[in-house]
Amino acid sequence: MFDIGFSELFLILVIGLLVLGPKRLPVAIRTVMGWVATIRGLASNVQNELKQELKLQELQESIKKAEELNFQQLSPELSKTVEELKASAEKMRTALEQKAAATNTTLEEQIKEIKNATESTSQTLTEQLTPSEQVTEATTDDVLSPAEQAELAEENDEMVYIQQYYPDDDDEPVFASKVKPQTEEIQDKKA
Repeated sequence: MFDIGFSELFLILVIGLLVLGPKRLPVAIRTVMGWVATIRGLASNVQNELKQELKLQELQESIKKAEELNFQQLSPELSKTVEELKASAEKMRTALEQKAAATNTTLEEQIKEIKNATESTSQTLTEQLTPSEQVTEATTDDVLSPAEQAELAEENDEMVYIQQYYPDDDDEPVFASKVKPQTEEIQDKKA
């Protein structure tokens, strides 16, 4: 359909892995595949309806041609055939109109489902982001100068250094005064 080769597909997957990460990439792939399946289904519905409409139009044209040839001069067998064609054309028209009415409602429902699905996935993805990722996303939306980018990188390095010594579950930092009595006890034991 889009004439995408293996190399382009591989490049898209690598970029997706870098941008989304290994945790969110499968969710994004499933979401995109759902969209593609929905779009394919809608396209096949439209294609089938167009084919039926073309058949109906051809039948109507053949009926008009038969009427132009003076319907009374035809043999009784041909007149029966023309009547049958008219009846089948009318049946197809009513069936097509019913399907069109049903398709319009289902098309609107499918559009609403897609919108709801995209909103829910975007909400779950934002809920899954850690505060540092949200800060990073917020800062990447703005255009940053090289100096600002370097400053942000330094802040991130400092945060990593601090998080090594002060884990998230640790409410109070360990002060040097708490460490000194232990070293004095060790020195007393040596003496």
